[in-house]
Amino acid sequence: MLLKRQFFLPNYTCVLCNQSHMETRDHLFFHFQFSCSCWRYICPDFTPRDNVHENLCSIKQELNAPSHMEISTLVTWSIWKARNDFIFNGITPSFYRCRRTFKEDLNLVFHRAKRKKYKRLHAWIERFR
Repeated sequence: MLLKRQFFLPNYTCVLCNQSHMETRDHLFFHFQFSCSCWRYICPDFTPRDNVHENLCSIKQELNAPSHMEISTLVTWSIWKARNDFIFNGITPSFYRCRRTFKEDLNLVFHRAKRKKYKRLHAWIERFR
């Protein structure tokens, strides 16, 4: 996005994988090895698709859970936080750290869930304890 807006950076490659991949949203959130391991935590059969829309549709089908969009958002948020921790604090991305962030934030979403979705969401969350 920064390159499209002609924002100058010395390098546009992914800071996490140290390869020649440009850091796009598709690469960062779905194709990067670390991201794939995070997605496979909630969707064991996750295989990256061509674009964000296809990935989210695939995840929605596999999750078959209430609040699938909130869950997807929390996974991407956890990946983003791991990326920023690496860039700004020098903390190497860890699947376990990402999983902990996801679980903590998911519990906050759970407490705000509507009562009619409460039981299904609670059952879904219990699979990850």
